[in-house]
Amino acid sequence: MDKIDFAILEHLSQDSRMHSTEIANNLGLATSTVHKRIEKMRDSGVIKEFTITIDPASVGLNITTYIGINIDHSKRINIINKLKLIHDILEINELLEPYDLMIKVRTFDIHSLKENVLHVLNNLDGVLDSSSILTTKCHKEKACNLLKK
Repeated sequence: MDKIDFAILEHLSQDSRMHSTEIANNLGLATSTVHKRIEKMRDSGVIKEFTITIDPASVGLNITTYIGINIDHSKRINIINKLKLIHDILEINELLEPYDLMIKVRTFDIHSLKENVLHVLNNLDGVLDSSSILTTKCHKEKACNLLKK
């Protein structure tokens, strides 16, 4: 990865639909160079996917919850694999403290949070305890920030 790759990623992170020609023109490069670099970053896993960002509230996903989970470490992999199967879980992160895992969940309402996530979570073998934090409003959310200040 060099400064050109980062510049390309910066453009794509602003608009993943931006055409290679436009990126090339902005950076003063050949379109083929930009295209090859994008393909190389896709093949190596730097670029995982091209996607869109949706305003959750506009589609009815009104509840964002962070759940801290303490687990039996001998069942860690099994628990993580089962959590990956729960549709409403957006992120699973391992922590140092105060929990073993932190998950980010988005649901339509409290009922779906309870039924689709909390009940399943509490019945997973190896989950010792959990604590939920419901958010009221998101002021900023990004997947990644490549700009260096």
